[in-house]
Amino acid sequence: MKKSPKLAKAIARTVLDHPFFATLLLRMRLREDRDIKTACTDGRQIRYNPDFIDSLSVDHIVFVLAHLVMHVAHFHPLRRSARHLSRFNKAGDYAINGILKEAGLKLLPSALWHDSFDNLAAEQIYDRLPGGSGDGEGDGGENDMAHSDDPGGCGGFEDARDDYDKPLSKAQRQREEAEVTVAIQRAAQAAKAQGKLPSSLARLVDELVHPVLDWREILRTFIDHTAGNDYSWNQPNRRHIADGIYLPSFRSNGLKPLVLAIDTSGSITQRELNQFQAELNDILQSYPSTVNVVYCDCQISATHTITPDQYPVELDTAGFGGTDLCPPFDWAVKNVPDAGCIIYLTDLRGISPETDPGIPTLWISTTRERDLPECFLPKFGNIATLE
Repeated sequence: MKKSPKLAKAIARTVLDHPFFATLLLRMRLREDRDIKTACTDGRQIRYNPDFIDSLSVDHIVFVLAHLVMHVAHFHPLRRSARHLSRFNKAGDYAINGILKEAGLKLLPSALWHDSFDNLAAEQIYDRLPGGSGDGEGDGGENDMAHSDDPGGCGGFEDARDDYDKPLSKAQRQREEAEVTVAIQRAAQAAKAQGKLPSSLARLVDELVHPVLDWREILRTFIDHTAGNDYSWNQPNRRHIADGIYLPSFRSNGLKPLVLAIDTSGSITQRELNQFQAELNDILQSYPSTVNVVYCDCQISATHTITPDQYPVELDTAGFGGTDLCPPFDWAVKNVPDAGCIIYLTDLRGISPETDPGIPTLWISTTRERDLPECFLPKFGNIATLE
């Protein structure tokens, strides 16, 4: 049985009009589930009752889809802990619906929203709700979702679980958070490139990605995604075509040559370089690749090519002149046309390229993004803070 034409139209409209939400949505699986009343997500998939979807207008379905991916973008399936699931769902709704409203989406009449909760996280709102100061009210267990009845009627969330349906370990939660953070940054870039990143979402991205996640997890996730490549429209996802929905498929091509740019303007200490080097070599054990190292201050001073049989990668740096972050990108385009990604270790206090070279880029910055003047923020790529 094919999925509702309304759902297909809503997904298409989300892709065209709301690229931020669409980018996050396309990384998740959609699945019918008549055992739930509305819809819910665990961070990896969205389950929905087709009767609920068919009862809504296309505009309202777009809102529901955005509502669910915003639960994921706020890490709600990962951060409930011992909190009562129904009340945490309610707090989560209050945390995200104001952002969706400001972004121009059409809220369901039942949607929970109040301006007194604007700019507050679900954890803060949870403690302000009646009876919300304590944890563990109710059983808080895996069946709690069945009794929550989706407080706002817009789709709820449940705890993220592993492939064996067990609760995530701390390390698994950290990895999931890193993956979501990378996805948020990419979604923001896609929306910004199309001129469709509302101010409310720009603030959201700033708030969500600036609390410093472990840069190691972000680096590992970035390389993992690069190794897995990306979504492709050339080969549609057959699973969804059978249900009447055209979505891109995920293709894995292995890890292509890696370009590693090192800022040698004096901003990177040997201690920071050693820390980065150790993590990089650990990751390369899982993703062996040719590494092209480019040293640059205001110009390229040296380059080295390191193949997997020459590991470990050893890096060195020294203080030189000013900072120009552009030359390594020009060098990569000319000398490594099949580069899988560029990883740039820098303090970001220099001129970066105006144009995206079309190579996935991760900036490992020794300066927090929020501490950088606007003129130093890169026009493309993801940023992780090395601390």
